[in-house]
Amino acid sequence: MADLSAFTGSWTRREAAHLLRRASFGATNEQLEQAVKDGVQKTLTQLFTPLDTPTPPLHPIDGSKWVPDENQVWTKTAVNSNSGATPSTGYDVTKGSGYYNGITKTWWTARMIHSPLSIHEKLTLFWSNHFASEMAIVQNGIFSYNLLAFLRANAFGNFKDLARRATLDAAMLRFLNGNTNTKGSPNENYGRELQELFTIGKGLEVSQGDYTTYTEQDVRAAAKVLTGWKDFGLRDLILPSGDTDFRDNEPKVAPFFPDNPNVLFNANQHDTTDKQFSARYQNKLIKGRTGYQGALDELHEMIDMIFGQQATAQYIVGKLYRWFVNSEISDEVRRDIIVPLATDLVNGGYVIGPVLKKMLASKHFFSEALRGAQLRSPADLVIGVMRTITTWTPPTDPSLSTRFYQGFATALQAQQMDLNDPPSVAGWEAYYQEPDFYRMWLSTATLPLRNGTTDSLLVNNNALGKKPILDSTEYVKTFSNVDDSFKLIDQINEVFFSIAFPEETRLMLAEEVLMNGGKYYEWADVWTTYTSSPSNVAARNAVKLALDRLFKYMFRMAEFQLG
Repeated sequence: MADLSAFTGSWTRREAAHLLRRASFGATNEQLEQAVKDGVQKTLTQLFTPLDTPTPPLHPIDGSKWVPDENQVWTKTAVNSNSGATPSTGYDVTKGSGYYNGITKTWWTARMIHSPLSIHEKLTLFWSNHFASEMAIVQNGIFSYNLLAFLRANAFGNFKDLARRATLDAAMLRFLNGNTNTKGSPNENYGRELQELFTIGKGLEVSQGDYTTYTEQDVRAAAKVLTGWKDFGLRDLILPSGDTDFRDNEPKVAPFFPDNPNVLFNANQHDTTDKQFSARYQNKLIKGRTGYQGALDELHEMIDMIFGQQATAQYIVGKLYRWFVNSEISDEVRRDIIVPLATDLVNGGYVIGPVLKKMLASKHFFSEALRGAQLRSPADLVIGVMRTITTWTPPTDPSLSTRFYQGFATALQAQQMDLNDPPSVAGWEAYYQEPDFYRMWLSTATLPLRNGTTDSLLVNNNALGKKPILDSTEYVKTFSNVDDSFKLIDQINEVFFSIAFPEETRLMLAEEVLMNGGKYYEWADVWTTYTSSPSNVAARNAVKLALDRLFKYMFRMAEFQLG
C-alpha cells in the first residue's frame, strides 16, 4: 500500500538528503547536518517558505535595467526611433530577443545556484515546463521573462489562476498562436493545448479525436472563446515615419489586460456566438458575449468548466508526482496517492503548496524503493553539484561573473535542458515520454557532457582566479573523521549519492581509487602527514591527487546519475 500518512520513521542524514535533493537541488554538508537537527517538519516548513521576489536581470555590462516595472505601459513617445530602445526600460529591440533571453537564462542559473534552501526555484522550473513556451519562438525577451516571473511569484499558489493568467499571457499568445485566433479564422492551437497539456489531460482515447476528458468539439469551442486577444510589444510602437499609433488603427481595442500590460483585446475579432461543449463537459453551453468584459467572462466560465472536472486535479497531481517523486504511477499509487491528493487540491481551492507538501511529507515519499528511482535531470546534476560544493566564491567582476554562470546555462542546454526553451509545448520528454521517462536524459551524446561538467569542477577556473570550483582538500574538511577512508567515502556518498554503496564498492573506492592500488588504512598516514604540516607542498599534493582522483571517479559512477 502506498501510504500518504505523514512520515514518522528514523530521520537521519540519508532521509534528509533524499528530501533536500528532490525538493531543492541538494544541500551542503552543513545544511544536511542542520536539517537532521531541525527534524522533518521544520525542514519542510523551510522548504515551503516562499523566497523574496528577486530583482529582475540587468544588463551584464553596465548593470542597467531592461525589464519594465510591473504594469508599466509603453507609449509611442517613449520610444527612441533611432535605436529602438526605450529610456524607461533600456530594452533595445535591435539587439534581438536572443540577447535578452541569454541574459535571463544566465540570471536564472545563478539564482538557482545561490538561492536559500527552498523548493521555490525547483517548483518554478516545474511550472516553466508545465506551461511550456519556447523563447526562441516567442522572440521577445520581455514577454518570456514576464511569464517566468509570474510563474515564480505564484509557484505555491492557485493552479486555476495560473491557467487563467497563462491563457492570456503575451508570451503564450505568441507561442501558441493565440494572437492570430480571430472571428472567422479560429486558431485551435491554444484551445487544444490548454486541455491536452495544461489542465485536464487527454485521458484514454475512445475514438479518433475523442478522449475520456475532452473531444475535438471542445477544442473548437475553446478556440472560439479565446478569439480577439493579441500580444502587444515594443515593436508595435516602432512604426515607419508618418504611420499612426498601433491603437489608432484599431480604435475598438480595449484597455490593457489586468496584470499584463503586453496584452490587448480587439472586440471586432471576438466570436460572439454561443459555444457548445461536448458531453465530456456535461454539454456545457457558454453564451456568447460582446466587449472586453464579455470576453473575459467567457474565459472565466470556460476555466470554471474545465476545473469542475475531477480529472483536472488528478492530472496536475500526477505531473507533480512524476517531477518530484517517480515516473511510474501504478494503479496503487493512483488510488492511494494521486486520487486523495487530487481531492485535497479541489477542496483547498486548487492551491498547490499544501498538496505538494503533503506528498513530500508522506511515508510513501520516504520509502526505500523511491530513493534513487529518478535519473538526475541536467539541472539536478549541474545546479546540484554547484550548490553542494562550498569551496568556491562567486566572481565579483561583472564580465567574469556573466561568463561563469553563462557556462552553466550553456551546459544545461547542451545536456538537453535549455531553460525556458523546452523542445516542444509538451515540455521536456523525460516527464511525459513513456516508457523511458527520466532515461531520456541519458544518451551517448549527453553522458560525456555530464562527465565533462563534473570533471571541470576539479580544474582551475579562470573566472575564479585560476582556482578550482571543487578544492577537494578543503572540501573534505567539512566532514568528520577524514582520516578514515571508509567514513570519508560514506560521507561523500550521503551528500552526493541517493543510495548507499555496498561493502565491496566502498573497499574498491578506498583502495583502487583513493589509494591508487594501496591499502585502505594507508590513507590515514597520507592525511595525517598533510594535516600535521599543511605547508608541506609534497604532502598537500599527495592528498589533493588522491582526493581529486576519488571525486572524479565517483562523479563518473553510474550511481551518481541517480537522484
